[in-house]
Amino acid sequence: MKIVKVLWALLMFSLPLMAIEESEIKSTMRVKIDSVTELLKQKSIDKRERDVDIIKIIDPVFDFNLMGKLSLGKKVYRSISLAEKKEFSILFNQKIKASYIKKVDLYSDEQVIIKELKKVKSRIHLLTYIISSGEENEVLYKFYRSKSRGWVIYDLDVLGVSIIQTYRQQFAEILRDHDFDEVLQRLKSDKE
Repeated sequence: MKIVKVLWALLMFSLPLMAIEESEIKSTMRVKIDSVTELLKQKSIDKRERDVDIIKIIDPVFDFNLMGKLSLGKKVYRSISLAEKKEFSILFNQKIKASYIKKVDLYSDEQVIIKELKKVKSRIHLLTYIISSGEENEVLYKFYRSKSRGWVIYDLDVLGVSIIQTYRQQFAEILRDHDFDEVLQRLKSDKE
């Protein structure tokens, strides 16, 4: 068991160093999904420790910073100060990771099927399905090619709803009546 933990740790720390090539997207995602589901099945692991391990698994394949920028939109992102960008990035990363953990906490032995990889202009979409009670629920991972990290996820559509578009609408609604500081305050209050 100790050897498995050592190998697991080595794998976890070596993954962020590798750039994901197009031909490796499906296999990399299969390993990531299987690793997360295996952790979720192990009921003896402390939840906080498990959550940290899950974030370590998914972190290398997501570009959370770009997700934040896209969620704000170009106009808003360009209008805020460097300090605000930094603070927003930290808070948004925390929020989206916490949201992901809440979603995986709902896991109850569903099966994840990876269907197809499709080029869409300069992007790649990976279609997957979560099978729950015989029903297929579509999850679409959207990848772009990062210069330093290879192919990484910049958006996720769950049942046809884009995470980026959802956050963009929420932020736009806040900014209609408030300044950017209110966005930061709401992100801070979400994590408390």
